[in-house]
Amino acid sequence: MQFFSAFYLVLRRFLLPATCCLLLLVNCEFCCAQMTNSAAKGSAPAAIGGTVVDPTGAVIPGAVVTATPIHGAAVSVTSDELGRYSIRGLAAGSYSIGATAPGFRVAQKNGLRIAAGATQQLTLTLEIDVQQQEVVVSGSEVDASPEKNGSAITIKGQDLDALSDDQDELQMQLEAIAGADPETGTQFYVDGFSGGKLPPKSSIREIRINQNPYSAQYDSLGYGRIEIFTKPGTDKLHGDFWMQGNDSAFNAQNPFVTSQPPYYSYQYEGDVNGPINKIASYFTSIYGQNAVNDSVVDAVVLDPNLNQTPFSQAITSPTRNLNFGPRIDLQLGERQTLSLRYQLQQTTQTNAGVGQFNLASQAFNTQNTEQVVQFSDTQSYGAKIVNETRFQYIRDRNNQIAQTLTPTVSVSGAFTGGGNSQGITRDNQDHYEFQDYLQMEVGKHDLNLGGRLRAMRDSNYSTANFNGQFTFASLNAYQITEQGLKNGLSPAAIRAAGGGASQFSQTEGKPSIAVTLVDVGIYAEDNWKVKPEVTLSYGLRFESQTDIHDHADVAPRTALSWAIPGAKNKPPRAVIRTGAGLFYTRFASTNVLQAERQNGVTESQVLVNSPDFFPETCTTNPQDCATAANGAENSPTIYQISPTLRSPYIFMTGVGLDKPLGKYASISANYMYSRGEHLFLTRNINAPLPGTYNPADPTSGTRPLGTDENVYQYDSEGASGRNRLVLNGNIHAKNVGLFGFYMLSKIDSNTAGASTFPSNSYDLHEDYGRASFDVRSRMFLGGFVRLPGNINFNPFIIYQSSSPFNITVGQDLNGDSIFNDRPAFATDLSRPSVYQTKWGNFDAQPIAGQKIIPINYGTGPGLFLANLRLMKRFNFGPIVPDEAPPAAPAPAAGKDGKADNKAPAKPVKKEIVRKYTWAIGVGSNNVFNHPNLGPPVGVLGSPIFGKSTSLTSVFGSGSADRTVNLETFFRF
Repeated sequence: MQFFSAFYLVLRRFLLPATCCLLLLVNCEFCCAQMTNSAAKGSAPAAIGGTVVDPTGAVIPGAVVTATPIHGAAVSVTSDELGRYSIRGLAAGSYSIGATAPGFRVAQKNGLRIAAGATQQLTLTLEIDVQQQEVVVSGSEVDASPEKNGSAITIKGQDLDALSDDQDELQMQLEAIAGADPETGTQFYVDGFSGGKLPPKSSIREIRINQNPYSAQYDSLGYGRIEIFTKPGTDKLHGDFWMQGNDSAFNAQNPFVTSQPPYYSYQYEGDVNGPINKIASYFTSIYGQNAVNDSVVDAVVLDPNLNQTPFSQAITSPTRNLNFGPRIDLQLGERQTLSLRYQLQQTTQTNAGVGQFNLASQAFNTQNTEQVVQFSDTQSYGAKIVNETRFQYIRDRNNQIAQTLTPTVSVSGAFTGGGNSQGITRDNQDHYEFQDYLQMEVGKHDLNLGGRLRAMRDSNYSTANFNGQFTFASLNAYQITEQGLKNGLSPAAIRAAGGGASQFSQTEGKPSIAVTLVDVGIYAEDNWKVKPEVTLSYGLRFESQTDIHDHADVAPRTALSWAIPGAKNKPPRAVIRTGAGLFYTRFASTNVLQAERQNGVTESQVLVNSPDFFPETCTTNPQDCATAANGAENSPTIYQISPTLRSPYIFMTGVGLDKPLGKYASISANYMYSRGEHLFLTRNINAPLPGTYNPADPTSGTRPLGTDENVYQYDSEGASGRNRLVLNGNIHAKNVGLFGFYMLSKIDSNTAGASTFPSNSYDLHEDYGRASFDVRSRMFLGGFVRLPGNINFNPFIIYQSSSPFNITVGQDLNGDSIFNDRPAFATDLSRPSVYQTKWGNFDAQPIAGQKIIPINYGTGPGLFLANLRLMKRFNFGPIVPDEAPPAAPAPAAGKDGKADNKAPAKPVKKEIVRKYTWAIGVGSNNVFNHPNLGPPVGVLGSPIFGKSTSLTSVFGSGSADRTVNLETFFRF
C-alpha cells in the first residue's frame, strides 16, 4: 500500500511544469587575446594542443585524442593527469579531431584547418554518457601524479548502486569508505564547495575519495576528504525515476523490545535533463522520503510502587524529507563554461530525541529547511591556463520544539525523564563562500594558486535548560528520594538515607543571540615533473579566522612520488609515495555562540550541588537557588574563550607503495603517522584545587579565582598521537568491480573535541590514553558483479573491531561540576564502594594510593554489516544511434607525437543500447542479521552496567537489525 501511495505522490510532484525550475539568463561577452609566434612557412610541421574537460570544466586525464587528416594516417595521444594533450609533427591541412574517454560520449570536431608551422589550441569538451556509464574504481595502472595515489577511490556509474539512496545512510557509508574519524575529520565538497547537505544520489555523477592527500588547496587532510560532482545536462532528453520501499513485515525483530508498532519507509528519486538550446543544458532532480521509524527505549525506571523495574517501549517517529535541485550549464564559446545550481531540502520529524535511556517525555519535533545557490565560472586562456571562480550561499532555518517543558530528571545509568532540556530552539544561519583558483602549466611545472573566503552569521533563539535539570548519581539515590517524599521525610532525612539529587542546573536570561564568523585561506602549489617518473609537489597554505586571537596559521605541504620504471613499453612496476604537512582546524561558530550567550550577562546558569528542593526549580522556588539553602553550594556557570586559544593542527606524514597486480587489479600499502597539537577542549578553570574538595561537603574546596562560579573555558591544550597502516585493493574487469581497504590503527588522545571536559582540569595527562574512536581494525569491501541476464549484484561490507567506552562513577568527585570521574583499581575488595566486573575490580570512591583506571578502559562490541543488492534490468525500445561515430582506431603515437605504424589497430566492439531501461531489485541491510549493538552503559552502580541497550545507529536502522527494501527504476 505504501508503494502505491508513494507512486501517486511522485507522479503528482514530478510532473509539475518545467517552469518550476529556475532559469538564469546570462549575457556574457568573453574576450581573450593570444599572441602566436609563427614559424617558417612551407614545410614546417604544425601542432594541435589543448585540454580535455567535462561539461563542468573539470579536466579529464587518460582521454584518447585522435587527429585524422583527409589523406594519411591518424595520430593518437593520451591526455595527461591535468587533461592536457599535444599532437606534434603534423602536416598542414584539414583534420578531424576526436576524443574518447570511459563514461563520456565521443567528441568530434571536423574541418579543422592547420597552417604550416602553426600551433592550433583546441579545448575538447566531452559530454557524460548517461546510458553507458562505466565504473572506474582506482584503475590497475599506477600513476605518479599526486591525485592518483593508491588509496584514492573514484566511484561512478553502476558502482554507485552499491551505495544507499537514503541520504543520511549514504553519508555514513562514504565516511566508512574514506576511513575517516573525528581526529582527521570528514570533509564533504559538493561541486567544489564546502558545507551543505548531500545531493540526491540520482544527481551524483562521480564521487572521489582520498584524492591528493597532501594538497595545499584544501584545509583538510586528503584522507577523509570526499568530493562529490553532480551531473550536468546533456544534448539529448534523458530521465530517471526510482522508488524504494520498506515495511516492518520484511524486517527482523528489534531485540530490545517485545512489541513494535508497524513502521515503514518509502523513498523516490527522479531527474530530467536535456538541452535548452545549442549552448545551454539543464538537469533537474527531486528526492523524497516518507518514513515512520521506531525509537526504542530500553531503561530501568521506578514502577507505580517505586520499585526498580526494567522498562522498554517502541515509539513511532515520523519523518519527511524533500530535496529539489535544478542545475543549468552554459558553454560560451570554447573557453568559458558557466554553471548555476540550486538545491532545496526540507526535513520534518516528530518524536525525535527518544530512545535508549531517553523516555517518551524527552521527545521534541524538528523542522529544517536548507536552500543552496551555487555559481561557477570556468575560463581557459589557451591550453595552459585555466581559472575557476565559484560562489555559494547557504540559507539554513532550523526549528526545534520540546513536547514537554517540565524539569529534566537525569538518573545516571538508568533513564532520563521529564522535559527535554533543549527547550525551544530557532536557529537561522547564512553561509557565504567565495573561491577563485588558477591553474597554469609552465614547462614541467603545474602551478596552482587561489583562495577561499567564507563568512557565516548565526542568529539563534534558545531556551535550553530554562526548565532546569536534576541529576541523580544512581537509580538507588533517585528511588530513596521518591520514597522519602512519598513518606513525608525531610530533605535532610532523605539525604542521610542515601538519597537526594547530586546536582541541579538552570539557565536564565535573554534567549536570543547572534554571532558572525569569517575565515580565509589562500594557497600556492607546484606539481613539478622532475623526470617523467618523478613528481615533486610542494605548496604553502595560509589560514586565518575571526573570534580568536590567533590570526596567522601557515601550513606547508609537500609530497614526492617515484614511478619505478617497468620493462620497455610497459607501465611502471610500482609507485613509491611519501609526503608531509600541517593541517589546521577552525574554531566553530557554535562555540563562539555559546561563549557569547552564556557569559553571565546575556545568560547565566545557576548550578547547585546537592540540592534539597527537588522537584521544585529556581522558577518555582527562587529563594533556594539564590541563597543555596540547606548548605548547598550555589555556583553560577559561565563560558568564555581562552585569551590564548589558537587553531589546532595535525602534523601528518606517511609513505606508501602502489603496485599493479596483473591487468585487472592493484594494491596499495600506506603507513601514516600523525601528531595533534593544541587540540580543542573545555575545562573549568575555577574548579576546586586538587585535594581540597570533599564530595560529602558540597561547600568545600578552594577555588583559584576566589569566587564560587564555574568558568568553562574553551582551550587549545589537547594532544593526540596516531599510527595507522592502510591496505587498499581493487579488482576491475568487464563484469566485476570490487574495491576495499583494511586499516590497522592506534590513536591516543586526551580530548574528543571542543565540548570535551577533562576529568582533572589541572592535569590533562590523566586523560591521555585510548581515544574514544580508537577502533583498531577496520575493513570495507564494495563494488559490483554483473551476472548473466542483465542482473547486477552489489555488495557493501563493513567490519570494525571493538570500540572502547569510558567507565565512570556517576558522581562529581572533585567539585568541577562535571560527571566524568573514573574509579580506581580496587586494593581492598571488602570496601562497599568496590564493584567486580569482567573488566576488573573498581573502587568508586578512590582512596590514597589507588590508581585511577585509564580513560576508555572498557571494551565494547564490534561491528559487522553486510548489505547486498540484487537488480534485474530490462532493456527495450528502439536502438539508440551514436551521437557521433568513434574515431577510427589509430596507431599509438611515438615520443615525438608521430604515428607508430607498427602498432596494429584493434577493432572496437560496440554494445547495443536501447532507449528504455526498466529494473526491479531487492536489497537487504545487514543481510546476515548480525546483532550490531550500541555502546555499553559505562556508569558503575547502574543495574545494567556493561550492557548495550540499543542497536547501533551507524550504517543501519535503529528499528531493526536486518531490513529488506524493494526497489524499481525506469530510465530513458
